[in-house]
Amino acid sequence: MAEDSDTESLQLAAETLEAVAQQYTASSDAEMPVSLGFSARLNMLWDLANVVPAQTEGRLTSVLGINREWREADVRKWLQKDVVPPRLELHNMVKFLVAQLGPGQDARRWEAFLVYGSPIVSSPVNQNLYREDSTRREIASIIFAQITDEYGISPSAYEAEQVFQRCLTLMHKFNIYELRDFQAGHLEPFKSYMFPSE
Repeated sequence: MAEDSDTESLQLAAETLEAVAQQYTASSDAEMPVSLGFSARLNMLWDLANVVPAQTEGRLTSVLGINREWREADVRKWLQKDVVPPRLELHNMVKFLVAQLGPGQDARRWEAFLVYGSPIVSSPVNQNLYREDSTRREIASIIFAQITDEYGISPSAYEAEQVFQRCLTLMHKFNIYELRDFQAGHLEPFKSYMFPSE
């Protein structure tokens, strides 16, 4: 009697395990999913580290010169196609780049942020670091010009430096790292924040 009960229990456990195994197989991905925004975040880190030229000035070639084992097709995917490098490559790259940013930066947090982005991992870029980044300042200038043009805001109606800093602040909060991150739907909230009295 006890043997029958044990056999039934084992059979039930095997059936349950088989069902779980089938669920696991059904929910599995064939390859790693693309990490949306990874390339923009990685390029921002390269910009902040300031060890290679800007994207438009030969970044790919310069990055290839840092590690001669990297292949151009792979680096191009990392910088342009949101493909995450192999774990050890990513770890070493982030460790190197974060070391260029000075003290107080956490490489593990940067690594997680690059892969998952905000809001899953809050941005490790502090406001001052973001404001000092020339690429982000260029993007802020374009956004600033677009909003003043779109809404016909006269230059005499605002204090330029104050409005510019508000633009940078909102870009940081909205995780805007590249110009393509700024969408038509951002116009109104940016206008309201940058020009609160308009």
